Amino acid sequence: MSETAQLVAVIIDDDARQREFMAEVAALSGYQTISASDGSELAKVMTSFPDVVILDLAMERVDGIEVIRQLAANCFAGRLIIVSGFNVPLLQSARTLAELQGLKVAGVLSKPIRVDSLRQFLQVSTQAKFKPKSEIRVNLEDLAQGIANDHLILHYQPQVRLSDGAWVGLEALVRWQHPQYGLLPPQAFIGMTETMGLALPLTQKVIEMAMDACYRLSGLVDYQGTMSINLPPAAMTDLRIPEMVTTMAVKAACDAERLQFEITETSLPPDPAKAIDILARMRLKGFALSIDDFGTGHSSLEQLRKLPFSELKIDLSFVRGAETDIAARVIVENSIELGRQLNLAVLAEGVENEVIWRWLRDVGCELAQGFFVAKPMPLEHLLSWHHEWREKMSDLNQYTERLAPNSANAEA
Repeated sequence: MSETAQLVAVIIDDDARQREFMAEVAALSGYQTISASDGSELAKVMTSFPDVVILDLAMERVDGIEVIRQLAANCFAGRLIIVSGFNVPLLQSARTLAELQGLKVAGVLSKPIRVDSLRQFLQVSTQAKFKPKSEIRVNLEDLAQGIANDHLILHYQPQVRLSDGAWVGLEALVRWQHPQYGLLPPQAFIGMTETMGLALPLTQKVIEMAMDACYRLSGLVDYQGTMSINLPPAAMTDLRIPEMVTTMAVKAACDAERLQFEITETSLPPDPAKAIDILARMRLKGFALSIDDFGTGHSSLEQLRKLPFSELKIDLSFVRGAETDIAARVIVENSIELGRQLNLAVLAEGVENEVIWRWLRDVGCELAQGFFVAKPMPLEHLLSWHHEWREKMSDLNQYTERLAPNSANAEA
């Protein structure tokens, strides 16, 4: 598929007026639209290789749950937007089902659907668009050559302080500049590294590039924030990691205090002894540690108790869901309070609009990351982003001040 081809949205809903409404919103967002009245037409509409499927749950003949099952069976690689007139718990259950089966869910919407909410999820689908899995054929030898020949690149997603918008961190996210397929996202090749023994060589390359970027940024924009780097499961079994990373930091003239390593719960081995050994020594050497995707596993609280984390990173699924789902809001608020009591920095990822930004600030979250702040970008784009972000925050703060009650009148 050409990178310049028009985006395609398939809309499956048995209400003709709803289909027409959603098709109009999608068309205004740059999509070619194809509609179906229920899931029995799925095979026909999927021949268009859609980038996004907008799916109603309650349909008489073939319902949305059945469609989710069929989409997963056919390895649908685009984004799914789930809509329904039923209550939010059912929507969230459908979302969980889809994600458990490997589908990518852009969001869930309760009917009646708001134009701005649907457009927001369609934009997320556009920003996340990459070549379908069916078009990508890479192998271990390709990737090994890509690492050796410097075909890996990093994009950086800014992290900012909610109280004043100050730029305080970056997350380094790996991409593969493939000679045939172009820029590939990590999901196209990370799984291969973890099963075929390339995880540590790739991680070492990523750390080298991230440390170099941290040093270069200090000279370009006087950036003094942190650089966050993801550690794979393989790193949690190699006792040489703390010394290797320390040596690399000294060579790159990058202070350990400015480097943060993110570990997901699923990265940790069943026997925690090695992980505790490795991560405790990382902290002793001055590196910060973040527990990533907090709340998505079965033992997040146990890991917080055992391991020396300095930051808690709330998973984007809860942050995105907080706008419409009371359960997600409660989980986010309690995670913030837990972090505060454990003296951990708390970062919310997946902050994608001003409503969520303001709410997180009001409930006491410290840090934010997401499309409202910035998409991941090449290093050379950070300077212009920073200028635009300061202007955006200035406008936002002025608006907030105008809404606030006059302090003199309040005292009187």
